[in-house]
Amino acid sequence: MIMPRKMRRMIVIASMIVLLSIIAIVIFLVYKNTDMFKSSSTLFTKYIGQNLENIEAIYDRVGISDYNTLLQQNKYTTETQVKVNHTANIGTSSENTKNSISQLKLKINGQIDNSNQYKYQDINLLNNDEKVAQIEYIQSGITHGIKFSDLFNQYLLANNENLKELFRKMGYTEEQVENIPDTIEFNNDFKSIFEFSKEETQNLKTKYISIINSNVSKDNFSKQKDQTIQVMGKNIKVNSYILTVTKEQLNNILIKMLEELKQDETILTKIDKLENILALYQFKETINLREQFVKKLDSLIMDITKNNIGKEEAKIMVYESNQTTIRTVIQHPDYEIGIDVLPSQTEDYIQISYQNTTTENEQILTYKKASEETSVVFANKKEGKTTQYSFVVNEKVEGNRCEKSIVATYENESNRVEATVDQKINMVNSFENEVVLEEGNAINLSELETEQVQAILDRVNNSVSKEIDEITTNVIEKEDLRKLEEVIGIAKEQETLESMGITETEKKRFNSKFEILQGEEVDSSAILNLINAIQENLIDLEVVSNTELKLKLDRLNKKEEVATTLSSFIENNKNRKYDVKVEYDEATGLVSDILLTMLEK
Repeated sequence: MIMPRKMRRMIVIASMIVLLSIIAIVIFLVYKNTDMFKSSSTLFTKYIGQNLENIEAIYDRVGISDYNTLLQQNKYTTETQVKVNHTANIGTSSENTKNSISQLKLKINGQIDNSNQYKYQDINLLNNDEKVAQIEYIQSGITHGIKFSDLFNQYLLANNENLKELFRKMGYTEEQVENIPDTIEFNNDFKSIFEFSKEETQNLKTKYISIINSNVSKDNFSKQKDQTIQVMGKNIKVNSYILTVTKEQLNNILIKMLEELKQDETILTKIDKLENILALYQFKETINLREQFVKKLDSLIMDITKNNIGKEEAKIMVYESNQTTIRTVIQHPDYEIGIDVLPSQTEDYIQISYQNTTTENEQILTYKKASEETSVVFANKKEGKTTQYSFVVNEKVEGNRCEKSIVATYENESNRVEATVDQKINMVNSFENEVVLEEGNAINLSELETEQVQAILDRVNNSVSKEIDEITTNVIEKEDLRKLEEVIGIAKEQETLESMGITETEKKRFNSKFEILQGEEVDSSAILNLINAIQENLIDLEVVSNTELKLKLDRLNKKEEVATTLSSFIENNKNRKYDVKVEYDEATGLVSDILLTMLEK
């Protein structure tokens, strides 16, 4: 039977429509899932935005471990050893590792049960394996405490609640108390502060990429295929997408991005969260991090604006392999910035580098996680000299046991400082010799009256200060400590107070002994303890007025008769209270006087 012509025509037309539909679907899928038919500008936008996604994927995996999750749910014990080694004159015939710092180590045995808010740490400072000092820390629920085992037989406790009231009892002023939280949150997750939701990530990509696209034309984009670059010593085949502009155009784009960043609430809110957590650990007014961040951006914008002249060529280049961004490079006439990102489930890698093309100074930050090892390395090359900071963690898990080592290293041309932490963790069903807080082995400051709190703290402060002085005098050579501080940048030779022969760090240590004694409405018994605490530096007594006494201090001298005279005066005025305030020498910055103001009865 012959099909009618009209029917045949309809079938042909229908077949063509189906075929064209299939072709259209294939083209759509190819366009969506591959880079075919896409312009260089579209692909540049796609892959430069992928940087944020790749870094987020790596950041999400930081610190995640099945074993760490088990530790939050089970009891476990820890055996930890901490050691610091300083090697001077490395790579020379006079290389030297012998110093008093390298002979010290900390041994810490712990019992932790996070689910029941219990933690105990026995901390011992050893000098050539001989015990020098011991401190015990304990947490039981909201109660935290320490025991200076060599000095006292009882734990000194405080409840993690109503902290403002406790610090009032300790003699802090109302201005100081204002910045103290009622409760300190010890389990703040700093990592979560900088986590971005998918919506936030997408908004950030859209916002900042649109600034680029709206300030250039499609003619500024180009593409290079089948190139080879090296990442982590491996050759990788890539395609590159390039934005070529003038120096002035690139600077204008950067300025607009920085101006947007100054008011970007997604970023600024993260900074606010960081400041809120940091404030919990500082009992004083903290700097406004948001304000400081914006000021830093303003300064950067000003620097760029001052040098925003030039038609030299500048480029932003994005390299992709298998539709994954591998490298991004900004080539500016004055500098070059590179970002390498390799995310995977088995190995993560990020390297950020900055090179000043004029001075050849260079900074490189590298993060790598592979198998059991995680490392962060920062290298700074300046004027031909390189300093390097590294932090390496190795973790080996076998069943209920884990062995972890942490090595933090600082190294320059002639010195290496290495801090090592070796830890063994073992999950257990119960603790042997578990420490339990009882009425006979602990004193809770939160439950005492003001006079009792201040008397106890004065006694503790005096005893601990003496022990610290003994350690720094007989165990740690001050010269070794000074050299170590200079090497790692805590103290600099220029900061030495030439007239006093004392470093900035030693000055702070000296001042802290007296600053902690300040307070309002301090009773006579606490003042007697204060005199006992400062008598090694008390050289004179000055009567300022009928109600004010000035206690003169000296770092290296004392006069016992002054302490005796002052103690007699306080004994004769037992019912009086005093305000205690320190004063400083303008030339040296050292505490020079303690002012006692006698209050009305």
